[in-house]
Amino acid sequence: MISTRLRLATPILCVSALLSVCGTASAGMVLTAAGTAQGFGLSTFATGFPSNSGNSIGPLGLAVTSSGVLIGDWANGTVYRFASDVDGQTAAGATATISYGGQGSVHGMGQLGDTVYMNSQSNGTLLQLNPDGTFNQTIVGGFSDANGVVVNPVTGHVYIANSNGIYDVNPITKTKTLFVSQTGQDGLTISADGSILYAEVNGHIIGYNTSTAAKVFDSGFISGGPDGTVIGQGPLLGNIFVNTNNGNLIEVNLTTLTETIIGTGGTRGDFVTVDTTNGSLLVTQTSTVLRLTPPAGGFTSPVPEPSTILPGIMSAFAIGLACWRRQRRKAPNGTLA
Repeated sequence: MISTRLRLATPILCVSALLSVCGTASAGMVLTAAGTAQGFGLSTFATGFPSNSGNSIGPLGLAVTSSGVLIGDWANGTVYRFASDVDGQTAAGATATISYGGQGSVHGMGQLGDTVYMNSQSNGTLLQLNPDGTFNQTIVGGFSDANGVVVNPVTGHVYIANSNGIYDVNPITKTKTLFVSQTGQDGLTISADGSILYAEVNGHIIGYNTSTAAKVFDSGFISGGPDGTVIGQGPLLGNIFVNTNNGNLIEVNLTTLTETIIGTGGTRGDFVTVDTTNGSLLVTQTSTVLRLTPPAGGFTSPVPEPSTILPGIMSAFAIGLACWRRQRRKAPNGTLA
């Protein structure tokens, strides 16, 4: 891996009527027939991000918090906060929360709820950000050409892809341990149960058991410079979605390894992240961030229908009431009154 090939790791029912600008094309990228047939929509979340003229790297880190949408600008080292999670915005209309020191100082982001971690590549550090994108604290340093960042949702540990391997960072003790020694790794994502860590490694998506570090998955070679990835949920469970440097979005079946291009014709693609407020996928390009709207249930765990929630609540209430009545009927000696 070289620094000119930078990338990221890192639900709720998405109703296209709520995302009124969901379309079929945006910022050069268009959905393929396969993407349209599956029910995807494609729109532009925000445009106007600066990019590096030499390698076309633009926005990279992405996080969605209670304060808005955070987007890191790799070219100038700025984190932007978009207070509103709607499409059709511009970088100029966002709040520049802080500059972290120039090109490469802002890179990949990973999060667990409102706790956001960001890799500052040029400074070799893993930082914690506040929900609004401002600096909170330095977690640990000593990284070289670090790229993807993801948080284990079960342990709270942070994985960061470094030039000589993937590190497991304990943010509480602020210590790092080499998880796997492997050159060429980049974008990271992790299964919902925290058991498998997926990393882009020299054109492959490799899965590692988080308990043993054993390799448990290999996608085979994916052309076009695969980078950021995310695992589908609901109807998309069993597939991993890959943003590539040559402007394609690819769906890879984790069982059959079948590759399906669902979006094509974009600019340089790097990282992706799930927008947990609506279940869509935010996708970086050279100077834009796109929104991929999935079919129902897409990129976050589906929310139970009200028709299934209410009976469950009523059943639990009935059981609790019966137990209360039984306790009330007991005499002091333990017999029923």
